Amino acid sequence: MKRESDSKTGSDRGAVIVEFALIVPILLVLLVGIIEFGRAYNTQISLQGAAREGARALALGEDASAAVASSSGGVSMSVSTGLACGPNPGPGDFATVTTSTQFTFGIPFINLGTRTLEAEASMRCGL
Repeated sequence: MKRESDSKTGSDRGAVIVEFALIVPILLVLLVGIIEFGRAYNTQISLQGAAREGARALALGEDASAAVASSSGGVSMSVSTGLACGPNPGPGDFATVTTSTQFTFGIPFINLGTRTLEAEASMRCGL
């Protein structure tokens, strides 16, 4: 004896296809959004690491731009040095480096535009 739940009619299969077609775009946008925010976070981590290395180099009297470029992780960024250590740094002197880049989110159907990501690092001079 056949139960009602064992057999699928044509209209049931059609309903499943319609439900699937409605849910898949939402899931794809969610998946791409997670990937894009992961890319943005990775870029932010690269900026912070490069700023830290630039501040360290500047505090030791080296070229900050070269240190930032070597530790950028493949991210193109602009560098600005706020304070540099002089020939006789005092106990309260700090070397400061700021890095920034433009990041564009690529989430379909959702326009988040282009955002500026920044990172700043400071280190005491002479260490």
